[in-house]
Amino acid sequence: MTITVDPTAPEFRYGAIGLFSRLLREQPVTPLADGGVLLCRHADVAWALTSHDVRRPTEWSVGRKPEGPFRDFGRNNMISMNPPDHTRFRHAIMPAFSRKRVEALTDFVDRTCEALIGRMRERDSGDFIADFAMPLPVTVICHMLGIPTEEENLLREGSGAMLAGLEIVATPEEFARATAGATALFDYLSAVVRAREQSPGDDLLSLLVRNEREHKLTRDEVVWAIITLLIAGHETTTHLLGNGLLALMRHPEAMRRLREEPGLTENAVEEFLRYDPPLYVLFRQAARDVRIDDTAIAEGTHLMLSIAAANRDPLHFESPDVLDLGRANARDNLSFAAGRYLCAGHALARLEGRIAFQKLMSRLADIRPARDPAPREGVMFKGYHDMPVSYRWAG
Repeated sequence: MTITVDPTAPEFRYGAIGLFSRLLREQPVTPLADGGVLLCRHADVAWALTSHDVRRPTEWSVGRKPEGPFRDFGRNNMISMNPPDHTRFRHAIMPAFSRKRVEALTDFVDRTCEALIGRMRERDSGDFIADFAMPLPVTVICHMLGIPTEEENLLREGSGAMLAGLEIVATPEEFARATAGATALFDYLSAVVRAREQSPGDDLLSLLVRNEREHKLTRDEVVWAIITLLIAGHETTTHLLGNGLLALMRHPEAMRRLREEPGLTENAVEEFLRYDPPLYVLFRQAARDVRIDDTAIAEGTHLMLSIAAANRDPLHFESPDVLDLGRANARDNLSFAAGRYLCAGHALARLEGRIAFQKLMSRLADIRPARDPAPREGVMFKGYHDMPVSYRWAG
């Protein structure tokens, strides 16, 4: 019997890992209730992320949004674009994410982690998301953009509202908040761009302003690019940190191993990304007629790519449901996409994750959940609104 999946159903939203395991066994190419196709295997998802037979469904995505700034964002963010616009945007921002620039942030990330953990030291419990996982990447991306830290609340709240509005299960209320958030961010950052034109620096925002002058980006595109980087620059890392710590708390033997073998931290971050990725699904569209196994997929068909399923494909990862910090091929995870759509900030997120877990494991002892964390309600983005924890100071 053919399985048909509705991605808005509770089974998909709240029991996705169990559903993906079943689909990987029984039906890795799965029809969706809306006529689309869900891809689960690592090989199929990797193909869809890199093939010229597949494109991003920009118009479908834009059409779901209400008129206004949030819809404008849908047309003007690099995450939704196809070449040649995507290529133009990527060339404009990639110099800021070169290996040299990312490595130069090491000391800043280290100091920021120390400061956040220092504040956590003043008590023996707290909310890991609010105390550490959220402020770390927000502080880092604001530093990169050259935006004052006192504006972090505006940036965090606006980007959070927009992220909720990107979900396929977004409600009218969430769309309204996303539109308000997009308006506030666009207005604020437009003023910052005007000021930076008069006094440029060596930050990422100044780099984008210079690209505007070289006619690579329009003024509005500069602002939307900044908003895209703001959202992508901290949400993924926040949930990498939260999902990773939760996995360690649920697997005390893995936490003990990481404390005893700090050299594993870099690979552990890859395993966290594989085991419980911040992004569960991505959307694509067939650019021409294609066939996967016995399934014919017509041009224009919407494809849902399950990153979470691909990361647990037993054909690619041995014992995929086991959290193995020493897994040899953990970096094969697809959590940052692949090919020309590889996340521009993947190296920065990995740097933040490595330094954060090294600091957390060496400074805090006996970390455990104080209660169950509050999960996000969406389909695409997976993480937690809060994560109450208790701990002791280790040194």
